[in-house]
Parts: sequence; C-alpha cells; structure tokens
Amino acid sequence: MENRFVPITGASGFQLSNPSALDMTSVMASLDVFALTDMDALRQRSLKLTAYLEARLLKYDGGEPPYKVITPANPAERGAQLSVLLNPGLLDQVQHYIEERGVVVDERKPDVLRIAPAPLYNSFHDIHRFITVFHEACRKAVEGAGQKVTHNDKVPEGIATV
Repeated sequence: MENRFVPITGASGFQLSNPSALDMTSVMASLDVFALTDMDALRQRSLKLTAYLEARLLKYDGGEPPYKVITPANPAERGAQLSVLLNPGLLDQVQHYIEERGVVVDERKPDVLRIAPAPLYNSFHDIHRFITVFHEACRKAVEGAGQKVTHNDKVPEGIATV
C-alpha cells in the first residue's frame, strides 16, 4: 500500500471520518452558548430587535427617506433580516460610509442593503448605533449623489455586526 492520499471523486472526497479537535472546539463553544437559551426565547428576542430596527428605519429625520423597507411588514412573514431598497445610485456611497465606521451589512446590487440583527449577540444599542450611522450615510450620499466613491483598504477601528 502506498503512503499517498487519493480522495474519492466529487464532494464525497472532502469528507472526513473524524472532525479535527479545532473544529470540535468551535462546535462545543457554540453549543455551550445555545445551551443558555432556547429557540422560543431567541425568536422572541429576534422579533423585538427586528421590530425596533423597522421602527427606527421608518422614522427618518428630514423628510422622505432615500430608501424603503421592502421586507414584508408582518413579522410572521419574515425572519430577522430587513431588506432596504436605496434610491438609485446611493448604494456604494452608503455602504462605503457605514463600513468605514465598522458597520457590517450585506448588499445586493444594484440598490439593496440587508440588515439582520442577530438575537444571540446584537443589542438594541447596536441597532441604535446602526441607525445613527446609516442615516448619516444616507444624508451624505444624497448630498453627494453622482460623486464617485473611493475605497481604502484600512481596517475599521471597530466592527459592529448588524
């Protein structure tokens, strides 16, 4: 027998019979956190966080917001994520501004940001901070509509996942 690994063709070739100790350490730590709560409690917290996020998004100082929430308003028809459709041409400027301030969201070109407060670790303060930064970004993007965004590769000082 040769001392040479020959994987099975296809996805099966990536399977391991035993997960590594490092992988299992991560899984165990995650399970310890989940053992402190249950799905009902997480869903209730998720509903509250997302309702707060939605209420704050719908209140935009200075008139009509340059975006609209396109996720269903009925909490029973959605999860934690809210999709926000920005007015055309604002996405890059808004995303650049919030990323520079350590806010992480998901984007879908051409004009959608997806914001998902995670009930296990995001707080109402995180949402308040997101709204503050997001609304600043929207105002600046509207003021500078049509200007090209330049990106830098520096690491933001703080990262707040929202």
